Amino acid sequence: MPSERRRALGLTLALALGGCSMAKLAGGQLELINGQRRLDRAIAAEQDPERRALLQAVPDAKRFAQEVLALPTGKSYTGYFATEREGMTYVLTASERTRLHAYAWWFPIVGTVEYRSYYDKREAEAAAAELEARDYDTWVSPSRAYSTLGFFRDPVTTTMMRDGLPSFVDVLFHELAHVRLYVPGHTEWNEALATFVGETGAEQYFARARFANSAWPAQMRKRAAQKHELDILIVGACDGLERLYASGQSRASIEQERTRVFAALERATRRLRPEADPRDWKMNNARLVHFRRYSAGSAQVVQLWQRSGRHWRTFWKLAEAYARSEL
Repeated sequence: MPSERRRALGLTLALALGGCSMAKLAGGQLELINGQRRLDRAIAAEQDPERRALLQAVPDAKRFAQEVLALPTGKSYTGYFATEREGMTYVLTASERTRLHAYAWWFPIVGTVEYRSYYDKREAEAAAAELEARDYDTWVSPSRAYSTLGFFRDPVTTTMMRDGLPSFVDVLFHELAHVRLYVPGHTEWNEALATFVGETGAEQYFARARFANSAWPAQMRKRAAQKHELDILIVGACDGLERLYASGQSRASIEQERTRVFAALERATRRLRPEADPRDWKMNNARLVHFRRYSAGSAQVVQLWQRSGRHWRTFWKLAEAYARSEL
Protein backbone atom coordinates (compact mmCIF):
# COMPACT_ATOMS: atom_id res chain seq x y z
CA MET A 1 0.00 0.00 0.00
CA PRO A 2 1.49 3.42 -0.94
CA SER A 3 2.62 5.50 2.04
CA GLU A 4 0.02 8.20 1.38
CA ARG A 5 -2.80 5.68 1.51
CA ARG A 6 -1.34 4.17 4.69
CA ARG A 7 -1.35 7.63 6.30
CA ALA A 8 -4.94 8.23 5.19
CA LEU A 9 -6.06 4.85 6.49
CA GLY A 10 -4.31 5.52 9.79
CA LEU A 11 -6.00 8.90 10.00
CA THR A 12 -9.38 7.32 9.29
CA LEU A 13 -8.95 4.79 12.10
CA ALA A 14 -7.67 7.38 14.55
CA LEU A 15 -10.44 9.86 13.87
CA ALA A 16 -13.06 7.15 14.03
CA LEU A 17 -12.32 7.02 17.75
CA GLY A 18 -13.31 10.69 17.94
CA GLY A 19 -16.80 10.13 16.56
CA CYS A 20 -18.80 9.48 13.43
CA SER A 21 -18.39 12.93 11.85
CA MET A 22 -14.60 12.81 12.17
CA ALA A 23 -14.50 9.34 10.66
CA LYS A 24 -16.58 10.56 7.71
CA LEU A 25 -14.12 13.42 7.16
CA ALA A 26 -11.22 11.00 7.11
CA GLY A 27 -13.16 8.69 4.81
CA GLY A 28 -13.75 11.64 2.50
CA GLN A 29 -10.01 12.31 2.46
CA LEU A 30 -9.35 8.69 1.49
CA GLU A 31 -11.88 9.12 -1.34
CA LEU A 32 -9.99 12.22 -2.55
CA ILE A 33 -6.76 10.24 -2.71
CA ASN A 34 -8.23 7.21 -4.43
CA GLY A 35 -10.66 9.06 -6.70
CA GLN A 36 -8.52 11.82 -8.16
CA ARG A 37 -7.49 11.56 -11.80
CA ARG A 38 -4.13 12.70 -13.11
CA LEU A 39 -4.44 16.29 -14.28
CA ASP A 40 -3.27 15.74 -17.87
CA ARG A 41 -5.72 12.85 -18.29
CA ALA A 42 -8.53 14.88 -16.74
CA ILE A 43 -7.86 17.74 -19.18
CA ALA A 44 -7.92 15.37 -22.15
CA ALA A 45 -11.19 13.80 -21.01
CA GLU A 46 -13.05 16.95 -19.90
CA GLN A 47 -15.99 17.77 -22.20
CA ASP A 48 -16.98 21.07 -20.61
CA PRO A 49 -14.87 23.84 -22.27
CA GLU A 50 -14.94 26.12 -19.22
CA ARG A 51 -13.79 23.40 -16.85
CA ARG A 52 -11.11 22.30 -19.34
CA ALA A 53 -9.76 25.85 -19.55
CA LEU A 54 -9.61 26.09 -15.76
CA LEU A 55 -7.79 22.78 -15.47
CA GLN A 56 -5.35 23.89 -18.16
CA ALA A 57 -4.56 27.00 -16.08
CA VAL A 58 -3.33 24.96 -13.08
CA PRO A 59 0.31 24.30 -14.17
CA ASP A 60 0.90 27.99 -14.92
CA ALA A 61 -0.70 29.07 -11.63
CA LYS A 62 1.47 26.58 -9.74
CA ARG A 63 4.63 27.85 -11.44
CA PHE A 64 3.68 31.41 -10.47
CA ALA A 65 2.99 30.28 -6.90
CA GLN A 66 6.40 28.64 -6.63
CA GLU A 67 8.54 31.16 -8.53
CA VAL A 68 6.91 34.44 -7.51
CA LEU A 69 4.95 33.82 -4.29
CA ALA A 70 7.55 31.43 -2.82
CA LEU A 71 4.89 28.81 -2.09
CA PRO A 72 5.60 25.06 -1.90
CA THR A 73 3.62 23.25 -4.57
CA GLY A 74 4.93 19.71 -4.12
CA LYS A 75 2.56 17.06 -5.42
CA SER A 76 -0.57 19.05 -4.64
CA TYR A 77 -2.90 19.92 -7.52
CA THR A 78 -1.43 17.36 -9.88
CA GLY A 79 -4.76 15.54 -9.89
CA TYR A 80 -8.44 16.35 -10.38
CA PHE A 81 -11.38 15.11 -8.32
CA ALA A 82 -14.73 15.57 -10.08
CA THR A 83 -17.71 16.01 -7.79
CA GLU A 84 -21.18 17.53 -7.85
CA ARG A 85 -21.13 18.18 -4.10
CA GLU A 86 -22.02 21.71 -3.03
CA GLY A 87 -18.84 21.83 -0.94
CA MET A 88 -15.99 19.48 -0.14
CA THR A 89 -16.91 19.98 3.50
CA TYR A 90 -19.48 22.02 5.43
CA VAL A 91 -17.99 24.46 7.89
CA LEU A 92 -19.74 25.32 11.15
CA THR A 93 -18.87 28.59 12.89
CA ALA A 94 -20.50 29.65 16.16
CA SER A 95 -20.39 32.75 18.34
CA GLU A 96 -21.93 33.92 21.56
CA ARG A 97 -25.08 35.97 20.96
CA THR A 98 -23.99 38.97 23.02
CA ARG A 99 -20.30 38.93 22.13
CA LEU A 100 -18.35 38.59 18.90
CA HIS A 101 -16.43 35.64 20.27
CA ALA A 102 -16.00 32.43 18.27
CA TYR A 103 -16.73 29.03 19.75
CA ALA A 104 -13.61 26.83 19.49
CA TRP A 105 -12.97 23.11 19.00
CA TRP A 106 -9.74 21.16 19.58
CA PHE A 107 -8.29 18.62 17.11
CA PRO A 108 -5.10 16.58 16.88
CA ILE A 109 -2.21 18.18 14.92
CA VAL A 110 -3.95 21.51 14.24
CA GLY A 111 -4.89 22.29 17.87
CA THR A 112 -7.66 24.76 18.73
CA VAL A 113 -9.74 25.82 15.70
CA GLU A 114 -12.58 28.34 15.61
CA TYR A 115 -14.69 26.27 13.23
CA ARG A 116 -15.54 22.64 12.61
CA SER A 117 -15.80 20.87 9.26
CA TYR A 118 -18.31 18.14 8.50
CA TYR A 119 -18.46 15.87 5.48
CA ASP A 120 -22.25 15.60 5.79
CA LYS A 121 -24.28 18.83 5.62
CA ARG A 122 -27.06 17.37 7.76
CA GLU A 123 -24.59 16.62 10.55
CA ALA A 124 -23.28 20.19 10.37
CA GLU A 125 -26.82 21.55 10.61
CA ALA A 126 -27.64 19.22 13.52
CA ALA A 127 -24.53 20.38 15.38
CA ALA A 128 -25.53 23.98 14.67
CA ALA A 129 -28.99 23.36 16.12
CA GLU A 130 -27.43 21.97 19.31
CA LEU A 131 -25.28 25.08 19.71
CA GLU A 132 -28.25 27.37 19.00
CA ALA A 133 -30.13 25.61 21.82
CA ARG A 134 -27.22 26.66 24.05
CA ASP A 135 -27.68 30.33 23.06
CA TYR A 136 -25.07 30.56 20.29
CA ASP A 137 -25.41 32.12 16.85
CA THR A 138 -24.28 29.70 14.12
CA TRP A 139 -23.38 29.72 10.44
CA VAL A 140 -22.96 26.68 8.16
CA SER A 141 -21.30 27.22 4.80
CA PRO A 142 -19.94 24.93 2.07
CA SER A 143 -16.15 24.95 1.75
CA ARG A 144 -14.80 24.93 -1.81
CA ALA A 145 -11.43 23.52 -0.74
CA TYR A 146 -9.28 22.72 2.24
CA SER A 147 -5.61 22.07 2.80
CA THR A 148 -4.12 18.94 4.37
CA LEU A 149 -0.98 21.05 5.09
CA GLY A 150 1.14 18.93 2.78
CA PHE A 151 0.28 15.57 4.38
CA PHE A 152 -1.55 14.37 1.26
CA ARG A 153 -1.85 15.21 -2.46
CA ASP A 154 -4.61 17.79 -2.43
CA PRO A 155 -6.44 17.64 -5.77
CA VAL A 156 -8.13 20.30 -7.83
CA THR A 157 -11.85 19.80 -7.26
CA THR A 158 -14.95 20.86 -9.15
CA THR A 159 -16.05 22.92 -6.14
CA MET A 160 -12.93 25.11 -6.50
CA MET A 161 -13.84 26.06 -10.06
CA ARG A 162 -17.46 27.17 -9.73
CA ASP A 163 -16.78 30.91 -9.47
CA GLY A 164 -14.48 31.31 -12.47
CA LEU A 165 -10.76 31.75 -13.01
CA PRO A 166 -9.94 34.66 -10.63
CA SER A 167 -11.59 32.91 -7.69
CA PHE A 168 -10.00 29.59 -8.70
CA VAL A 169 -6.48 31.06 -8.70
CA ASP A 170 -7.16 32.82 -5.41
CA VAL A 171 -8.25 29.54 -3.78
CA LEU A 172 -5.17 27.69 -5.08
CA PHE A 173 -2.83 30.30 -3.62
CA HIS A 174 -4.81 30.44 -0.36
CA GLU A 175 -4.53 26.71 0.23
CA LEU A 176 -0.84 26.60 -0.70
CA ALA A 177 -0.19 29.41 1.80
CA HIS A 178 -1.46 27.10 4.55
CA VAL A 179 1.18 24.58 3.51
CA ARG A 180 3.90 27.24 3.72
CA LEU A 181 2.92 28.52 7.19
CA TYR A 182 0.28 27.25 9.59
CA VAL A 183 0.36 27.93 13.34
CA PRO A 184 -1.69 25.45 15.39
CA GLY A 185 -4.27 27.11 17.62
CA HIS A 186 -4.31 30.48 15.81
CA THR A 187 -7.26 30.35 13.42
CA GLU A 188 -7.63 34.07 12.72
CA TRP A 189 -3.92 34.51 11.96
CA ASN A 190 -3.78 31.45 9.69
CA GLU A 191 -6.84 32.44 7.68
CA ALA A 192 -5.99 36.16 7.47
CA LEU A 193 -2.51 35.25 6.22
CA ALA A 194 -3.79 32.77 3.62
CA THR A 195 -6.52 35.17 2.49
CA PHE A 196 -3.97 37.95 2.00
CA VAL A 197 -1.69 35.64 0.00
CA GLY A 198 -4.61 34.36 -2.11
CA GLU A 199 -6.00 37.79 -2.95
CA THR A 200 -2.70 39.63 -3.39
CA GLY A 201 -1.16 36.74 -5.32
CA ALA A 202 -4.17 36.55 -7.65
CA GLU A 203 -3.98 40.31 -8.31
CA GLN A 204 -0.30 39.96 -9.24
CA TYR A 205 -0.98 36.87 -11.34
CA PHE A 206 -3.51 38.68 -13.55
CA ALA A 207 -1.41 41.86 -13.72
CA ARG A 208 1.15 40.07 -15.91
CA ALA A 209 1.70 41.13 -19.52
CA ARG A 210 0.12 37.93 -20.87
CA PHE A 211 -3.29 39.10 -19.57
CA ALA A 212 -2.94 42.75 -20.67
CA ASN A 213 -5.37 42.39 -23.59
CA SER A 214 -7.84 40.19 -21.73
CA ALA A 215 -10.83 41.03 -19.56
CA TRP A 216 -9.18 39.61 -16.45
CA PRO A 217 -7.38 42.75 -15.14
CA ALA A 218 -10.64 44.74 -15.22
CA GLN A 219 -12.49 41.89 -13.50
CA MET A 220 -9.81 41.76 -10.81
CA ARG A 221 -10.15 45.51 -10.18
CA LYS A 222 -13.93 45.18 -9.89
CA ARG A 223 -13.54 42.18 -7.58
CA ALA A 224 -11.09 44.06 -5.35
CA ALA A 225 -13.36 47.13 -5.19
CA GLN A 226 -16.36 45.01 -4.17
CA LYS A 227 -14.29 43.24 -1.53
CA HIS A 228 -13.09 46.58 -0.16
CA GLU A 229 -16.65 47.92 0.09
CA LEU A 230 -17.79 44.73 1.79
CA ASP A 231 -14.91 44.90 4.28
CA ILE A 232 -15.91 48.47 5.17
CA LEU A 233 -19.50 47.35 5.81
CA ILE A 234 -18.40 44.41 7.95
CA VAL A 235 -15.88 46.41 9.99
CA GLY A 236 -18.48 49.11 10.64
CA ALA A 237 -21.07 46.58 11.79
CA CYS A 238 -18.56 44.79 14.02
CA ASP A 239 -17.43 48.03 15.63
CA GLY A 240 -21.03 49.05 16.33
CA LEU A 241 -21.90 45.64 17.77
CA GLU A 242 -18.80 45.56 19.98
CA ARG A 243 -19.92 48.88 21.49
CA LEU A 244 -23.48 47.59 21.87
CA TYR A 245 -22.41 44.39 23.61
CA ALA A 246 -20.17 46.33 26.02
CA SER A 247 -22.82 48.96 26.76
CA GLY A 248 -24.38 47.28 29.78
CA GLN A 249 -27.89 47.50 28.33
CA SER A 250 -30.49 44.87 29.11
CA ARG A 251 -30.51 41.65 27.12
CA ALA A 252 -33.83 42.63 25.55
CA SER A 253 -32.45 45.99 24.38
CA ILE A 254 -29.32 44.35 22.97
CA GLU A 255 -31.38 41.76 21.10
CA GLN A 256 -33.60 44.47 19.61
CA GLU A 257 -30.70 46.67 18.50
CA ARG A 258 -28.59 43.86 17.05
CA THR A 259 -31.60 42.77 14.96
CA ARG A 260 -31.71 46.29 13.52
CA VAL A 261 -27.94 46.26 12.80
CA PHE A 262 -28.14 42.88 11.05
CA ALA A 263 -31.13 43.96 8.92
CA ALA A 264 -29.33 47.14 7.81
CA LEU A 265 -26.20 45.14 6.96
CA GLU A 266 -28.22 42.62 4.94
CA ARG A 267 -29.80 45.42 2.91
CA ALA A 268 -26.39 46.98 2.24
CA THR A 269 -24.79 43.70 1.16
CA ARG A 270 -27.71 42.92 -1.16
CA ARG A 271 -27.19 46.28 -2.86
CA LEU A 272 -23.50 45.47 -3.25
CA ARG A 273 -24.12 41.89 -4.46
CA PRO A 274 -27.60 41.92 -6.05
CA GLU A 275 -26.90 38.69 -7.93
CA ALA A 276 -26.29 36.70 -4.73
CA ASP A 277 -28.81 34.46 -2.99
CA PRO A 278 -30.22 36.49 -0.04
CA ARG A 279 -29.97 33.39 2.15
CA ASP A 280 -26.19 33.54 1.78
CA TRP A 281 -26.14 37.00 3.36
CA LYS A 282 -28.28 36.32 6.43
CA MET A 283 -26.36 38.01 9.25
CA ASN A 284 -25.68 37.11 12.86
CA ASN A 285 -22.62 37.10 15.13
CA ALA A 286 -21.31 33.83 13.71
CA ARG A 287 -21.55 35.15 10.15
CA LEU A 288 -19.55 38.25 11.14
CA VAL A 289 -16.94 36.16 12.95
CA HIS A 290 -16.66 34.06 9.79
CA PHE A 291 -16.19 37.19 7.64
CA ARG A 292 -13.63 38.67 10.01
CA ARG A 293 -11.64 35.43 10.10
CA TYR A 294 -11.00 35.62 6.35
CA SER A 295 -10.13 39.30 6.28
CA ALA A 296 -7.18 40.10 4.03
CA GLY A 297 -6.88 43.43 5.83
CA SER A 298 -5.36 41.97 8.99
CA ALA A 299 -3.20 44.75 10.43
CA GLN A 300 -0.34 42.41 11.29
CA VAL A 301 -0.25 40.79 7.85
CA VAL A 302 -0.43 44.10 5.98
CA GLN A 303 2.31 45.54 8.17
CA LEU A 304 4.57 42.57 7.41
CA TRP A 305 3.89 43.01 3.69
CA GLN A 306 4.84 46.67 3.87
CA ARG A 307 7.99 45.91 5.86
CA SER A 308 9.00 43.31 3.26
CA GLY A 309 9.02 45.92 0.50
CA ARG A 310 6.37 43.79 -1.26
CA HIS A 311 8.94 41.03 -1.76
CA TRP A 312 7.47 37.60 -1.16
CA ARG A 313 10.54 35.76 0.12
CA THR A 314 11.24 38.54 2.60
CA PHE A 315 7.57 38.57 3.56
CA TRP A 316 7.62 34.87 4.41
CA LYS A 317 10.75 35.27 6.56
CA LEU A 318 9.05 38.10 8.46
CA ALA A 319 5.79 36.13 8.80
CA GLU A 320 7.62 33.05 10.11
CA ALA A 321 9.57 35.17 12.61
CA TYR A 322 6.34 36.86 13.75
CA ALA A 323 4.65 33.49 14.21
CA ARG A 324 7.56 32.20 16.33
CA SER A 325 7.84 35.25 18.58
CA GLU A 326 4.37 36.79 18.79
CA LEU A 327 1.83 33.97 18.55
